[in-house]
Amino acid sequence: MDTASMKLTRNELQQLEDFERRRIALNQSQWWERLSMDQKFGIYQLQKFGYDLAFIRNTEDGPLAIARRGHDFATIDGEGEVNLNPDITFRD
Repeated sequence: MDTASMKLTRNELQQLEDFERRRIALNQSQWWERLSMDQKFGIYQLQKFGYDLAFIRNTEDGPLAIARRGHDFATIDGEGEVNLNPDITFRD
């Protein structure tokens, strides 16, 4: 089999990288370490109302912390701004 003909396109490499990155499960403290100080403060404030840090999503504007309380979600941007009614889509 000729491996030279099996080279992946840039898009295929990005999809593979994204797939592999999503398969790595981080624990709560590893997510916490990735937050900015402002985001940590926002999460701390939300925890008073029963929210917990769920994960961090990388966006064009920088990392976005996602907090969850049951079926309710909130986002905290890099500057610590909390949005209790975020317009976010979750993938499977």
